[in-house]
Amino acid sequence: MTGDTWRALYASEAQGVWSLWVVPALFLAYLAAAAREPATSLEPRAHRFLRAYAIVFALETMLDPFAGGPLLRWLGVADGPLRTIVMVFFVLVGDFRVFLLVLGIAASAHGAAPALPRLVVEAGRWTLVVPLVAVASHGALAAVAGPLPAQSIWLVYELAFVAMALVWRQRIVPARVPAERPDVRAYLRAVLSYVLVYYALWALADVCILAADLDAGWALRIVPNQLYYALYLPFVWALFVSPRYAVASTSAQTSR
Repeated sequence: MTGDTWRALYASEAQGVWSLWVVPALFLAYLAAAAREPATSLEPRAHRFLRAYAIVFALETMLDPFAGGPLLRWLGVADGPLRTIVMVFFVLVGDFRVFLLVLGIAASAHGAAPALPRLVVEAGRWTLVVPLVAVASHGALAAVAGPLPAQSIWLVYELAFVAMALVWRQRIVPARVPAERPDVRAYLRAVLSYVLVYYALWALADVCILAADLDAGWALRIVPNQLYYALYLPFVWALFVSPRYAVASTSAQTSR
């Protein structure tokens, strides 16, 4: 594709809304038809938590692009400040779901079902770290370099979240999960690696767009969009019920 065709495709509802609905809709249908408790899983104490998590965030994943696109256009406010508010809200919810999952599964590794109110509060606090760092860093850069492109704030945000995911993968997970549960540590590190990949791809795409004005950057952005909206929850669920982790989990539970 040449010219501005990738950018046009990226901005279209076909790419930005409807293509992101296919996998979550199929995943919800799968959850509705599947047994409430899988035959094998990483951590039986977290079954109910993860199933509820998957349903809630699959619905949220579908609402996100719809609310920020067609719904605002139908309401006639797509070009106003409400669009920015909606977009920022869903960005924060998307990050919140990562912290909630990691904290919830880590809590279950200590021998009890996750306590949801406490998890929500703690995940909410962690969710605010990256936006605060991004706003402060972007302001400092603007003070030194002068006015920056509007999209540059998102590049700073993406890089900050890559750093955050690395810290959680290497430091927070080992601190939160007992050493005798290497299966849970491996699972959570795999989830954080997945998150790191889509944020790193977004950052790379934005570098291509901002630094080189490459139309291909918009094509690249389609990939992390699918990873974030469509494939995150199926990945999280498939890994949770994978025999690779379930076998280790069973042996670890037997030894306790």
